[in-house]
Amino acid sequence: MRGLFLIAALGLAQPAFGQAAPAMDPAKAVAAALAANGGEVQGVFEMTVASSAGSGFNYYLNSEKDYRSDANLAIVIVPEVRNEIVAKSKAEPNAVFQGKRIRVTGVVRRVAVGSHFQTRITPQHASQIEIIG
Repeated sequence: MRGLFLIAALGLAQPAFGQAAPAMDPAKAVAAALAANGGEVQGVFEMTVASSAGSGFNYYLNSEKDYRSDANLAIVIVPEVRNEIVAKSKAEPNAVFQGKRIRVTGVVRRVAVGSHFQTRITPQHASQIEIIG
């Protein structure tokens, strides 16, 4: 059964030859990251930012109100990317993206966070995050 899940998730993550991959929603991104079993999955991901917060040096954009939810897809905004966003928009990432539908190009992976795991994408440049609605 696990093998079928892996095959299905990888099929979602990789486009057919000559076709652009459709964007993955949070459920597909979480499934692909789980199937990668500690690895990474490159792709395009779309979500509505349901919650956001700053913690330490980073900002987090979450697809779920509860960032601890197994269904949550988190976008990690590191300081360099935050600076790009602020320079362009004159506002902090949580103000720019809260409630918006976004498209993120990058790598999704599962990360241990305290007592739980989180599915995350950490863009290296602000240009990898696009507001689409």
